[in-house]
Amino acid sequence: MEDLHQHGGKLLEIAAQNNLKTEAIIDFSANINFLGPPAAITEAIANNLKQIKNYPEINSKGLKKLIAQKHQLEPEEVVVANGAAEMIYQLAKVLNPNKVMVMAPTFSEYELAAKSVGAQIEYFHLKAESDFKLDLKELEASLNKELDLLFLCNPNNPTAQLIKAAKLENLIKKAAQKEITVVIDEAFIDFLAQPKIYSVVNFLAKYDNLIVLKSMTKLFAIPALRLGYALTNRELGHKLENNRDPWSVNYFAQLAGEIIFKENKEIEKYIKKSKQKIARERKYLYQKLQQIKDLKVYQPTTNYIFIDLSASKYQAAKLRQKLAKSALLIRNCDSYHGLNENYIRVAVKSRKENNILLAKLNKLFN
Repeated sequence: MEDLHQHGGKLLEIAAQNNLKTEAIIDFSANINFLGPPAAITEAIANNLKQIKNYPEINSKGLKKLIAQKHQLEPEEVVVANGAAEMIYQLAKVLNPNKVMVMAPTFSEYELAAKSVGAQIEYFHLKAESDFKLDLKELEASLNKELDLLFLCNPNNPTAQLIKAAKLENLIKKAAQKEITVVIDEAFIDFLAQPKIYSVVNFLAKYDNLIVLKSMTKLFAIPALRLGYALTNRELGHKLENNRDPWSVNYFAQLAGEIIFKENKEIEKYIKKSKQKIARERKYLYQKLQQIKDLKVYQPTTNYIFIDLSASKYQAAKLRQKLAKSALLIRNCDSYHGLNENYIRVAVKSRKENNILLAKLNKLFN
């Protein structure tokens, strides 16, 4: 049976195929902060292992309050989830749309969640000749009354294209006039130096048709814990909470979230250090990749880099296979709707790890 959920981070699969130990693999396929989780989180988990015998707090009420304070919202306008992906499926279940628009290419779970409730999918194709930049005027013109739901990822995954919040407001407004709900996924926005310029959170008070998704797993390097949340209006917040598993977010994820959102100098320091180091390594990796013959490297904005291989001798699957033999894992992007075998994505890692990847690519391409 075909695995529809094609994502990065498939360490066990690659290890088994190439007779490697998982710890030997450098994973460029998953866009996770290479610094690893903050010590405050790992220490708190280690110190609270005995809590495994107790149920987590229903609906993460304590964490909801902290998140609401952070965004100057009410707790009823926050829904905490077992990763942002859970909330995508929860939204599809509760909103039960007939027709959903998704970008192509973008994160595949929007489409899969919509299909899981029998919705029809309408693709808005991002064009390679425009470097996959979203034409907002064209998108606004394509909104029709048949649509119930529109998903946008900002910055987009895997292309990393980014749109300022001020430019998105007209889209949200036009969608509201046509009674279309707009979900804007900001999973990678916190890696940016100035996320407030791009985040639409401040529009929540003006537009009831807006839902903002956030992920904690990327910046804080806790994908195994699964932690994300949605910001929306009270009415939808209640519907989302009343139609779900009350214990979907485990105790340790709640604990991590409370550490992240409490006033904490250690976390502030970690965020600042992460942004600085990732920005430095992103610039370095981007510039070095540009020097490799036959690669078209797209300008990165967050902690991953999108690459076109079409002028080279390799297709994505072949390159992934060759790198896997050297214990390097990249993301083959041919499973993204709107992309083919010519595209890959690599995460930004540490200088040492980036240099290992660069050395291997230089050997393969030169």
